[in-house]
Order: sequence, then C-alpha cells, then structure tokens
Amino acid sequence: MKRVSLVLAAAAMSVVAAAGSAAASQLVVYEGEGFSGRSAVISACGTSNLPYHGSYKWYSDGQSGRMYNQRDAQGVANFTLAPDRNAEQRTSVGWQSIFIVC
Repeated sequence: MKRVSLVLAAAAMSVVAAAGSAAASQLVVYEGEGFSGRSAVISACGTSNLPYHGSYKWYSDGQSGRMYNQRDAQGVANFTLAPDRNAEQRTSVGWQSIFIVC
C-alpha cells in the first residue's frame, strides 16, 4: 500500500510540474542584421543577458519583456515588449539584457 501511495504522489508531482512549465514568451536574438548568423532563444523568467545584438524576433505568449541597455537588467527599462503582440527588428539593437515578467 505504501508503494502505491508513493507512485501516486510522484505522478501528481509530475502533473503539477508540467502545468507550471507552460509556454512562455520567447526572444530570439541574432548575431547579424536581417535575422542572420548565429541565434539564441531566451524564454526563462527573470533576467537574461543577450549574447547577440544584430536583430531580434519576439514571440509573445502572455509574458512581457522589459529591455535594458545594461547587462543584468540594471538601470531603467528602455523598452517593453508586449505580452500580447509579436515584434521584430531587422537591424541591430543596443539592448544588453531582458527581464521576462512571469
């Protein structure tokens, strides 16, 4: 009986974990202008530094993204990417970091 309870508890924890990992907004940053070169996908809640600054695409899925001109989301947010609208820019950006609000 104890083993069955442990299995059920583990299954319940899996469901809770899966529910908490719903799709999040994503920022794809590119090394070059026009979405060229290497790219990186940023979707983690909180602060992330941008490895590339050539161009970007924002895929909105309910979370907003506060953009900063300094690393580690220091200072005042320069721009906010909307939680309900995709965005992109084919030319370089000065942003150094993002704070995804979850």
